[in-house]
Amino acid sequence: MLAASACSHSAGGAARSARQMAARPPASNPKHTQTPASQVDCTKAKCVALTFDDGPGEYTGKLLDDLREAGAHATFFMLGENVKGHEVLLKRMVAEGHELGNHSWSHPQLTSLSSGAVRSQVRRTSHVIEAASGVRPTLFRPPYGATDKRVGHAVGMPEILWSVDTLDWEYRNVARNVRVGTHEPKVGGIVLFHDIHKTSVEAIPRVLRGLKKRGFTFATVSQVLQGTKLKPGHTYLENVPVKAHKPKPKPATTAPNGTPPAAPSGAPSAPSGTPSAPATTPPASPSMPPTPSLSPSVTP
Repeated sequence: MLAASACSHSAGGAARSARQMAARPPASNPKHTQTPASQVDCTKAKCVALTFDDGPGEYTGKLLDDLREAGAHATFFMLGENVKGHEVLLKRMVAEGHELGNHSWSHPQLTSLSSGAVRSQVRRTSHVIEAASGVRPTLFRPPYGATDKRVGHAVGMPEILWSVDTLDWEYRNVARNVRVGTHEPKVGGIVLFHDIHKTSVEAIPRVLRGLKKRGFTFATVSQVLQGTKLKPGHTYLENVPVKAHKPKPKPATTAPNGTPPAAPSGAPSAPSGTPSAPATTPPASPSMPPTPSLSPSVTP
């Protein structure tokens, strides 16, 4: 079981503001045209997946504006109880190439629920998302990252965790969100934000610019994990590219007289026999808790 993230729910007065923001026609900008999600090939591009949990909420419309301005796609893991009143936002997500994911109905810790209750949380949320957007989620993110084999079986979908937890829910600090969100991601990584927090959404334009400078392409989770067969009940943190295979050097052959061949001219001398110091693992970043390495998938 993993417990790495918390959430809070949107305020009661947020719905009107969010609906007004979502209803605005997106600003036209001829400098930025959004590539359809289906055209991104993360087996070739340097991809990263930005993900947003616990919405939709009052800041989601602004976030969609910023993503559209940057030509970026993202994945939204939504709570079923927050969908009502935000249907326009979900339709906009689909129209602009984002991915819709299931994050349960009310954000309980699923490992403390019965299997039947877990199934209810998942099914109700998938139903309301599909009714609002026309798209049924195929990916699930367990609240708090808390899951196990029983929960995974009850969920019945691939479970998406994260390789970078910005801890934006704990540190409501724009500068910190920008620093972690820009410098921590690696190729094939999945980054966790929450679009219900103003400081998170305010950080995103700078995060997008910083990651673009690093050469990243913004993709959905499914795109980042393309080439990996996603299985129900399995958890996924990231997709680390496979390094090119380097052929092993051929062993030295024995000369006809039984003596090994002489070293070529200019070859380095043999080592002194003193073993080299073992490689050390760099310490975890002080700003981030260590993340277990699962690449690309692990069976719970």
